[in-house]
Amino acid sequence: MLEGFGEALADREYYLPLPSVADPGPRFVPRAVPPGLRGAARGIWTVWGGPRSGSPGQGWKIHVSARLDRAQHVLDTVAGICFAEGVPFKHLSARLFFLFLHHKHAARAQSGKFCAVYPPDPATARRLLERLRDALDGEEGPYVLTDRRFRDSRTVHYRYGAFDGALSRLRADGTREGLVRDGSGREVVDARLPAFRLPAGIVDPFVEREEPPHTGPILIRDYEVTGAVRLSNAGGAYRARDRRTGRAVFLKEARAHNGLVFDGTDARQRLRHEYEVLRALHAAAPGVAPEPLDHFTEWEHEFVVTEYVEGQPLVGWLSRSSPLARADRTAESVDAYYAACRRLLAGLDDSLGRVHAAGYRFGDLSLGNVLVTPAGGVRLVDFEAASELSAAPSGMGTPGFTPPSRLRRSDADPLLQDRYGASAVALAFLAPFHEIAEHAPGNLALLRRDLADVAPPPDLWRRATAFHLPEDRTGSRAESREGSRTQDPGGPDRLPSPAELDADPHGCLTRLAEEVAAGLLETADAERPEWAFPPSPEAFRTNTVCLAYGTAGVVHALHRAGASVPEEIVARLRRDTLALRGALPPGLLVGAAGVARVLAPLGLLDEAVDLLRDADGHPLTSSCGTLAGGRAGVGLGWLALHRLTGDAGHLERAAAAGEALLRTPDPAATLGEHDARGLLHGRSGLALFLHRLARDTGEARFLEAGRLLLHQELDRTFPLDDGALSVSDDARTTRAMPYLATGAAGVAAVLTRYVATAPDERCAEALPRLVAGIRVSCATKEAGLYRGLAGLVWFLAGHAELTGTDAAREDAVRAATGLLKYAVPYRRGVRFLGAGSQRFTADLSSGGAGVLLALHRLLAGPLLTEPHHTRPRLPATV
Repeated sequence: MLEGFGEALADREYYLPLPSVADPGPRFVPRAVPPGLRGAARGIWTVWGGPRSGSPGQGWKIHVSARLDRAQHVLDTVAGICFAEGVPFKHLSARLFFLFLHHKHAARAQSGKFCAVYPPDPATARRLLERLRDALDGEEGPYVLTDRRFRDSRTVHYRYGAFDGALSRLRADGTREGLVRDGSGREVVDARLPAFRLPAGIVDPFVEREEPPHTGPILIRDYEVTGAVRLSNAGGAYRARDRRTGRAVFLKEARAHNGLVFDGTDARQRLRHEYEVLRALHAAAPGVAPEPLDHFTEWEHEFVVTEYVEGQPLVGWLSRSSPLARADRTAESVDAYYAACRRLLAGLDDSLGRVHAAGYRFGDLSLGNVLVTPAGGVRLVDFEAASELSAAPSGMGTPGFTPPSRLRRSDADPLLQDRYGASAVALAFLAPFHEIAEHAPGNLALLRRDLADVAPPPDLWRRATAFHLPEDRTGSRAESREGSRTQDPGGPDRLPSPAELDADPHGCLTRLAEEVAAGLLETADAERPEWAFPPSPEAFRTNTVCLAYGTAGVVHALHRAGASVPEEIVARLRRDTLALRGALPPGLLVGAAGVARVLAPLGLLDEAVDLLRDADGHPLTSSCGTLAGGRAGVGLGWLALHRLTGDAGHLERAAAAGEALLRTPDPAATLGEHDARGLLHGRSGLALFLHRLARDTGEARFLEAGRLLLHQELDRTFPLDDGALSVSDDARTTRAMPYLATGAAGVAAVLTRYVATAPDERCAEALPRLVAGIRVSCATKEAGLYRGLAGLVWFLAGHAELTGTDAAREDAVRAATGLLKYAVPYRRGVRFLGAGSQRFTADLSSGGAGVLLALHRLLAGPLLTEPHHTRPRLPATV
């Protein structure tokens, strides 16, 4: 599922829980409801009948699927049977929620479900399955992947599991996971996988004959699947071999009645349309599209077979070929790269021209739908959104590569989608700046300033910004060659020009800090039920008070930067925290330790101590050692209270946390999943806590333990081909991550402290190689602290403070000035696009609070404290 997909549907500006959307479309309600019964809204569902006393809380539950156009009839049938049987059930409440759960980008483990029925025992379950099967005979619906269909029904499914979260447990990351008791009575995870699975010791009483597990190659008609390209709710895409000829082919699958988009079309309709487009294009312009070879239905799924186009997606070519973020780039390598970009764009123009000449538009140009061939040419693939020029364009598209609604309304050009998409591809060659360019096109002048070292050619720059930088009255670009300010029409004039930024970086950064704080306070709403500050989508899966995603993080950044936090916001934070106290996990990021760290400096010391005591005794603190969710983060919370109050008891509790970490026989078992790396979930976070503990206690053994953990972290780094060093998320991946939360910046932040405190040959040798990769990674998609530029600024500022070199200082200042280009002017102050770049957020992880914290570290430290400089003048009230 796309990040924040559901939460972005609820509001145009901010992430919100999907059920809070103002208009979810037509409602689903049973037409015949017994007197006295009323449905209760629960998220996107309507629930009828509560749990009975003595209900087991788990068992065989029934899921009924439906076609969208038959949903009301199916609901009436299910409701009539459940009301007659007195069995609780629920159903999706409205059309938008149905489209969301069945969307092509939806989670496969939830897809297909329309009604869920909760029989109290197997006998009732069997009777209901029989009745529903008979009553819905002839109806069709999507296959519920977590379930098994009942006999020959096309809509009635069942699985064994917990009843609507009746049994669950809190995870260290603040989410909850469902539990179920297996055949031996043990509590095990109720895994919602896109496949039918039974807990150990549970036997299916409804199946007539168990099918043996599949062995050997996967065959679909005459095609042997050799690998999956991608899997989605709409179906799969596979590499395959035609067993008759040995030819490599590409299989695209469409699941029945699923993979919807918001115009109501499903995956099978779109695949049939794509096949017809491919046939027409192959006849009119052979080679411009993959050659269509076959189209057939197998079971309920449809398949299209095409030639297998050799090559790599443009997104992969870009990551491997661009020297713009390489430590060893040269003028020659940059020139060669731009020449390659021109060749690819020329090839793309040629392919699009042939598509247009045949009477079609491609419709969804993106980095994933263009392949770079081994010979260096381009091929268009995935014609799902293609349409005739005489018809309306498809409503599908890739964010940042699809024209915004203002352009679609004002431009009748039938080629707009493709012209805009090609321009977006050109912009991607330079920087992942698409969403910011749409919100604040004037910021492109600041992007060009940041790219000055790699000097994009004027022709490539014009192509990349064609839809964002309007012509002025003389017919020339509003952005001059000297980089003068380009402003949004009628927009607030708050951001400096590149020339002003070059002349006075400290003054401009000071002004930016003021504007960030003002923007945070402008978005504050102490009375809004969903949040006090607009958060990331993760807040709605964890909680809205926490340090990472909630109110506490924004309050912490404002208070740390010297802004006066409104009393009503502090009161809201205290009230919400106390209401959630028993449900909070213990950790620093999403739990009690992080909120305590924020409350104490605000004068709420008693509440902070109580929260940290809760965290000390929480079962998750014993099983999780990480900075984000476990003992290391709790220990840091006690250290913060000790520094604030001088209370020796707080230091003793921190030391007890350190002792517990030292006694842990296998630290890997207490880290994030899959041998996680980095600051938040890996060994670096433990080492950071132990470093600070050693500093406050004077006990060198904590420092030595942390040093050994860092050596283990370095064992998990890997070299890049430009000589830099990087780190991945965990043992499953090898992608180079430069970020603070997960990646090189987080590891280097801890390494810097150890090198400055207790020189170690291995740490000292690794640090500059990590820094080399970080300092050239500043063209990030997001501004945020956890996985964006603000996190790199935060690290580089701290690194410069500890090393004291002019080069490190210049790196930190240069990165910080890059934050300006992400700032979008607001009514007052500026805002930032957060997680996923689809909506604005204020939180610490991805929004304005993280940017403010990074700027404060730079501006308040010794780097920029010449006598004529002043601290940021931050606003005091909303």
